[in-house]
Amino acid sequence: MTRDSLLLAAWQRDKKLPIVVVLLLLLNVGAFVGMKSYVAPRVETLESEYIERQADLRQGRAAGRAPDEPHDELWVASDDLQTFWQAIPSRTEFTVLIGELYTLAQEAGLEIDQISYNPEPVDERELLRYGLVFSVTGDYRQIKRFVHSLEQSERLVAIEDLSLSGSDDQGRQQVSLRLRLSTLFRTGAL
Repeated sequence: MTRDSLLLAAWQRDKKLPIVVVLLLLLNVGAFVGMKSYVAPRVETLESEYIERQADLRQGRAAGRAPDEPHDELWVASDDLQTFWQAIPSRTEFTVLIGELYTLAQEAGLEIDQISYNPEPVDERELLRYGLVFSVTGDYRQIKRFVHSLEQSERLVAIEDLSLSGSDDQGRQQVSLRLRLSTLFRTGAL
């Protein structure tokens, strides 16, 4: 019996069986194509990311920067969070912040006329978020020095908005900087 006669005999005996076999064959080919075109490249990408992360972790452990066990990461994150909370000063230090801003401006050769501020409670935390707005005027070098000193400050201060405008006052090019900052203060104990 030849292969053609076997197929013909199967078709004549039960027409559903060859249809099911052909559908299963098509499904199998489709699954193979899907695996080759989508799954295999994705697995290779994930495997290479995994290998890179393992190498980074080994290098970090060798340099003393990474935890030895996965559960140690929780302790490291907890320590980092505690350090963050300790960096947030008490609300009583608000005047110290204002004094530091005036000092930084003076060191850059600038003068702050007035600082407006708006305290807002942070939801479900014993924190106040202070928004501060003020302007300074000077030459570009002074403005740049002042912004740099703000960025280098040990305080947690975020520069939310910064706008510059220039003018030519009596032959001196002046730059006016308007800053909107925000910072956090604790209202209760840690």
